Amino acid sequence: LELLSLRKKLTEYLERKMEEVAPNLKAVVGSLLGARLISLAGGLEKLARMPTSTIQILGAEKALFRALRSKGKPPKHGVLYRFPPLRSAPKKLRGKIARAVAGKVSIAARVDLMGGSYLGDRLSLELERRLSEIRGGKK
Repeated sequence: LELLSLRKKLTEYLERKMEEVAPNLKAVVGSLLGARLISLAGGLEKLARMPTSTIQILGAEKALFRALRSKGKPPKHGVLYRFPPLRSAPKKLRGKIARAVAGKVSIAARVDLMGGSYLGDRLSLELERRLSEIRGGKK
């Protein structure tokens, strides 16, 4: 019971901090995943400066280097797998979806870093549209 209340407090704190620091990123992938991405990248500035392809596999570095060493297949997603639409997607579409999500994460992080206006809702809507295109097979 104590752990649950502590978890709730931490979640509320994270929500507030993400709203302050990276509101666009929070709108696109949520507070927890946004915070994880910032943490893995080493800060919002580093995340904003990363290419989309690197954001896509953040958290899967071990698998990437293993694949490069053994000439196996590289990972299609890292911590982005925690994004619900990606997790629930068919295996063959996960790479495309991860790429689309990473692209919007990249834009959101850059806008947040530069202190630009709030584009979170627009980015979220564009991502939803792109995900339904991918699922529907249209380009």
